Amino acid sequence: MKWFKRKIRALIAGVLILVTTISFSGAALADQATGPGAGNLRSTNGVTIYVSKRLKTLTLKQNGVLIKEYPVSMGASSAEGNKKVEGDMRTPSGEFYVCTRNDKSVAYLSLGLSYPGIKDAERGYADGIITEAQRDEIIRANKAGEQPPWDTPLGGAIMIHGCRVPDGDTHGCVAVDNDVMDVLWSYCNLGVPVTIGP
Repeated sequence: MKWFKRKIRALIAGVLILVTTISFSGAALADQATGPGAGNLRSTNGVTIYVSKRLKTLTLKQNGVLIKEYPVSMGASSAEGNKKVEGDMRTPSGEFYVCTRNDKSVAYLSLGLSYPGIKDAERGYADGIITEAQRDEIIRANKAGEQPPWDTPLGGAIMIHGCRVPDGDTHGCVAVDNDVMDVLWSYCNLGVPVTIGP
């Protein structure tokens, strides 16, 4: 009987420790920023996209498994650095997410990216390019997983879209061939993380 009581006490103690740990973890998570733009870039369907500016390729993966790599065209001045303002002809670098899907795009189909992101907003405000209110709205939209404002001096409406011209350039978007866009359209729901890097 004593053995049984000890087992029950140990079991109760284990459950209490587990409940306490979960409570503290939940409280800690509640204090963290949320949303795709807050560094929480997890895809709901395991799909991720990586765009290499140097290689001019788009890599599509699901659950870490390569589906395919495709050629892209991008902003004509992208080799000069990261996007800073509207009209600089640069494709932005950073971590974004699909915030819109347009099946009536002038460029076949398009997936809108969440540029400007939080870091872009902070840089733009520090450099005097955007107002405090614009910065705060961009940050709020990113944390909520929504489309950030595309009408600030930082620019916007950066898309992955069809109608790629081989060896051509864009104003800052990422262009792929239409048959590739069909594939991306079938895989990419809202919130899919897109990283644009070297």
